[in-house]
Amino acid sequence: MMSASTVAPSALAQEEAAIRAMSARWLEAVDARDAARTTSFYAADGAFLVPNVPLARGRDGIQAVWAQLLGAPNLSLAWTPSSVEVAAAGDMACEIGSYAMSMDTPNGHVEDDGKYVVVWRKVEGGWQVAADIFNSSRVPG
Repeated sequence: MMSASTVAPSALAQEEAAIRAMSARWLEAVDARDAARTTSFYAADGAFLVPNVPLARGRDGIQAVWAQLLGAPNLSLAWTPSSVEVAAAGDMACEIGSYAMSMDTPNGHVEDDGKYVVVWRKVEGGWQVAADIFNSSRVPG
């Protein structure tokens, strides 16, 4: 018999599929350069941990960081989840993947690739980003 705190494996697979679909819609918002829509995927108390930028917490702070990033000339950003693991209780999940990003900056064209972790939390029946962090796989130099 399954305890009340455990979700059936088939339901966990459905939740994984839902998160992968949310991640794809989130990337569509980024492609549209829509900071408000991009930020809407975060929980109200979510956190965005961008390299070399102070921690952004809450939708206003997160939107400010995304607005700056999405305003970069010739921005190209894509990510691909390699794994999505949903907790047995079905209320938290961890997405791990890779990203590629390029943009023009005042110091010239920048290209980067790396890895990311997104912690998803179920809020009122829907998935929201609780924490989002990425970092480069490139050696500084």
